[in-house]
Parts: sequence; C-alpha cells; structure tokens
Amino acid sequence: MYRILLATDGSKSMKRLVEEVLTIAVALKAEVTILNVIEHNDFSYMVNTPYTVEVKNNVNRQLKVEADRIVDEAASPFRDNGLTVRTEIFDGEQSPADVICDYASKGGYNLIAIGSRGLRGVKELFLGSVSNKVAHLACANVLIVR
Repeated sequence: MYRILLATDGSKSMKRLVEEVLTIAVALKAEVTILNVIEHNDFSYMVNTPYTVEVKNNVNRQLKVEADRIVDEAASPFRDNGLTVRTEIFDGEQSPADVICDYASKGGYNLIAIGSRGLRGVKELFLGSVSNKVAHLACANVLIVR
C-alpha cells in the first residue's frame, strides 16, 4: 500500500497541502499519516523567575491542545473520503525536520508532503527552513506545497 506522511504545523498553507495530498491519496487509495511536531520554547530567559515551571507547563499544555486541533482538522477531509488516516503528535526536543525524516524512514513512507513555509518565519529565500532540510535529508520522495 502507498503510504503518505503529511507533516504540518497548522500554518496558512495547510489547507493547500491537505488538498494536494488528498488528490494523490484518493487516486492511489493511499494510507495517510498526519504528523505535527511540537516545538518547545526556550525558557532560559526566565531562569530566575519564580513562575518558570508553571509558565512552561501551561505553555506546553496549550501547545498540545493546538497540536491536537491541527492534526484533527487536517485528517477530516481524508476520513470524509473513506481513506485510512492516522494522526501523530511528536513532542520532543529534536528539530521538526529531523523528526519528520526519522518518522518517514522508520515508517516506510513513500511520500513526505510538507508546506513550503510554516510558522517558523522566513529563514530561507524560497523555502522554509524545515521543508528545505526535509528535502535534503529525507529517504523518501518529498512534495513541497506552496
């Protein structure tokens, strides 16, 4: 079975990314996994404040809630079309690009689909830093949607 890993951070391009992957997945009757990688903020600047742990825990809870919303929203059109879809949230210290490539490699995915620019800001001229790194490191084909 053809397997697609759709990696999203919930940015504005997610709708276009989902539409493109849906077209491919329907045509190939592919299995789709929606992956969101939670990026944690650096709280080192708060090291001397009494609320560091509480603030960090609150932010991390909010990031998890948002990640759940993102993957559920992205998965809905695939479910509506009768496709097999899984949702995964990775919560760790690795960079998103490394997580995406590792996940695709271990899962035997045929295609990684990712948006060209996400929520990280413009660090590259034409591609976002995550999509650029995935394109260079991935062991599978990569579809970058603008």
